[in-house]
Amino acid sequence: MFGKEKSGREDHVAVPINKTSSKEITTLIGEGCKVEGNFFVPTTTRIDGIIKGDLTGEVGIIIGTKALIEGNVCAAEVVVFGNVTGNVEADKLELKRGSNVNGDIMANNLITEVGAIFNGKCATKTPERNAADLTE
Repeated sequence: MFGKEKSGREDHVAVPINKTSSKEITTLIGEGCKVEGNFFVPTTTRIDGIIKGDLTGEVGIIIGTKALIEGNVCAAEVVVFGNVTGNVEADKLELKRGSNVNGDIMANNLITEVGAIFNGKCATKTPERNAADLTE
């Protein structure tokens, strides 16, 4: 079971984010999983279970249709199909039909589909140099 024999399986799940993307999901928290705590994920990650805690990613986070996140989400790219109760910060955020976000959003690029639900404040990230200019 834990030996050095290869079973022909890869050590990660390779699933495209969507039909037009070539990015691969290398971490998966599956449906039925319930975890608590803050997470940092260095690779593209798909969540289909329940997470109670903050979720931070270097690359991308996909929140599946049956997922429930109770905490803040922060990554370069976030795609939401499911439910988030907490703030979301991303360079690019996509809210898909049927998604539900209850919290504030900060994103440079926000894409919403008809049928996405969002309750909170929304702001565009401001580059640090522009923010400094505003205070003078």
